[in-house]
Amino acid sequence: MLLGDSDIKKLISDGVLRGAEQGNVGPVSYDLRTHSFYKDNKRLGEITLNPGDSAFVSSIEDIYLPNDIAARVLIKNSRLRQGLTLDAPLYFPGHKTKVFFRITNVSSDSIDLDTGKGIAQIAFEQVDKVQKPYQGAFSDEFDFQGLGDYSNIYKDEIKELEQKKDELKSMERRVYANTLTLMAVFAAIFTLVNINANALSVGSAGMVVINLMVLGGFFSFAGVIGLIVGESSSKVRSGIVLGIGLALVLFGGLLSLLPSACFA
Repeated sequence: MLLGDSDIKKLISDGVLRGAEQGNVGPVSYDLRTHSFYKDNKRLGEITLNPGDSAFVSSIEDIYLPNDIAARVLIKNSRLRQGLTLDAPLYFPGHKTKVFFRITNVSSDSIDLDTGKGIAQIAFEQVDKVQKPYQGAFSDEFDFQGLGDYSNIYKDEIKELEQKKDELKSMERRVYANTLTLMAVFAAIFTLVNINANALSVGSAGMVVINLMVLGGFFSFAGVIGLIVGESSSKVRSGIVLGIGLALVLFGGLLSLLPSACFA
């Protein structure tokens, strides 16, 4: 059961909620005042949270919970609408600590925060008297103990995501290169058919030269595509294709210099 304003005021007078102001008591909660922000284990008096950024916050108030009271930290409605979300533990009976919580900017805009305005509220719940009050790692935490190291937990997941990202990039490059190469092949076939159908008047020698030039041009085009957008493992193959194309163009050019009698 949530405690109402009269019970919260009694908690203040009894020293359960210390450093508190009676004027901050609401119907079923108390508006916490901001003491400090913590980001990258640095203590700050003000902070700007860009979209996706998080920071820890400490309150001015301390809690000294008896064995029959638990506490929940909740975000204020105005901050929720601003684009902040809040994560906080359930403070167990017997917990003595400054109130800490984490905020995250889930909006698309930057949010400026300072200690002049509150962010969160705390609500108290009556529970059956517990036999074993809180004695965890963060008992008596009145100075911020910092963040844990999450790198080991997420190392494998991050590595897997990086590999998938590289695979997607590689796949994208292959698809792009293959598409351009296929376009070059179809264009070469179409061009050769049209040239051979319309170039009978130039004779066999001229048709051979034209075909070599066209094929050489498209081989060169395919090789250049592979060198530019292909993977590093296919660079050698693309270089060979480019070399074949240039050789065909050069051979066609040399044939064009020979007299027509050589093709008779």
